[in-house]
Amino acid sequence: MVLNIMVLSIMALSEREKNINNLLKEIKTQEEWEYEKNTRIEKLINKNKKYLEDYKVVHNIEEYNKIKLGGYIRYIDSDDMIKWGGILLKKYNNNNIDYMVIANSNRKILTVSFYKNIILYKPHTTSSDKTRKLFISYLDKI
Repeated sequence: MVLNIMVLSIMALSEREKNINNLLKEIKTQEEWEYEKNTRIEKLINKNKKYLEDYKVVHNIEEYNKIKLGGYIRYIDSDDMIKWGGILLKKYNNNNIDYMVIANSNRKILTVSFYKNIILYKPHTTSSDKTRKLFISYLDKI
């Protein structure tokens, strides 16, 4: 008898209740969402490896707070397009929204949100850093 009542109550769901149930089934757990995000990031980085050499993904707010002014920023927008970004000039927190001001080589100033984009960061490199890297690459060929 109880089983018949349960079956009847399931069958008696309105269209709205069915839509709500379907919506709830589509909601991902935090682990599923993070796995998909990391997989997406990995694919984009592997696809554009030569443009993103030495850049590290800023995964969370703790890592974001550690990046230093003067470093190089590239970012991936919500359409999975890699943006060239520029040099990090300033970081702001306004109403719990973290964003940064960057300038590119054309002196264009951009404002980029940490939460709306995937941030890629590379520390500032000096000419001695470049010479060191060139020297090491030469030693590797010997």
